[in-house]
Amino acid sequence: MARTKFHVTPDSGRISISLNKRQLKEFKKMSIEFEVSMDEILQIAVDTFIKKYQTTSIDEIDKNGIESICPGSKER
Repeated sequence: MARTKFHVTPDSGRISISLNKRQLKEFKKMSIEFEVSMDEILQIAVDTFIKKYQTTSIDEIDKNGIESICPGSKER
């Protein structure tokens, strides 16, 4: 029987991201508006992006790529 290789995914982890000035300003505004930390805002944003990805059809993703999940992303 062949051995299956896999990597254990930890319960949590850290990543480093760089935001431009506009993005950072908007994250700070949302953090103040919703009275939550910037980390929580980022987690919500990532969860929202994942949900959008999971609910988008494979055909749509194949046809339009990242545009199917985040319209206007190629303009940035």
